[in-house]
Amino acid sequence: MPQETSATRLRAMAAEVFDVPAEEITDGAAFYEDLGVDSLQKVDFVVRMERQLGLKLTDDEASGMRDLGGAIAILRSRGLSVGP
Repeated sequence: MPQETSATRLRAMAAEVFDVPAEEITDGAAFYEDLGVDSLQKVDFVVRMERQLGLKLTDDEASGMRDLGGAIAILRSRGLSVGP
C-alpha cells in the first residue's frame, strides 16, 4: 500500500524549515527565487521529507525540486499518494 501525505502537511513542513508563512508556499513559488530559501534549508527540507515519509530521494530528484509542486510531483512519481 502506498504511503500517504498531504500538500498541507508538506507546506507546513516547508514553512517551518524555510521560516516563511505557509500561505506564501504555493505550488509554484520557487524555493530560491520567491521564498529566499538557501541551499542548507532546502537540504533540511529534503531530509525531513525523507525521514517522515520513509524514502530516499536520488540526488537528481532532490536537486530538481524547485518548488512545492515539484516536490509533490516527485513524491507521486514514487507512488506516494499526495492529497490536498
